[in-house]
Amino acid sequence: MSRLIPGGAIPLFDKLDQRLTAAANETDQVLSADGLEASVARELARLTNSRSRIPLSEFQDANLTVLDYGIPDTLARSALSERDKSVISEALQRAIAVFEPRLTQIEVTVVPGASGKTVARYMISANLQVAQTVRRINFRIDTADSNGIQSAVEAA
Repeated sequence: MSRLIPGGAIPLFDKLDQRLTAAANETDQVLSADGLEASVARELARLTNSRSRIPLSEFQDANLTVLDYGIPDTLARSALSERDKSVISEALQRAIAVFEPRLTQIEVTVVPGASGKTVARYMISANLQVAQTVRRINFRIDTADSNGIQSAVEAA
């Protein structure tokens, strides 16, 4: 007899992070719906904090593998330029589609940072399958200045 899984299986990185074992149901090794959303947020933080070896100009057409994990370097681009925002959002959308398969129908918007500490803000909206339903979730990723490439992800 099959049973309904509330969220989804625990990804490998979450299994390796022992601090997160309390978020999982110990006997079933599955995440709750909120745990699944938090797991996706952590993966987006990992993805946006990693730089792919593929240059931004070649990223869309490249055959991406695990060795290409991350997003291309975008420091030469400006979040104030419409063309650059479009190129950055397309690259980020592709990286998410390839490396975070739990998300579908991904939309990325690049917004210039509001303060001197934030270079750009990525607004990500996507569908996440939770058990037998699809949940539309939104994330905001704030990128730090060039002194320390870092992003903080929060569910919106």
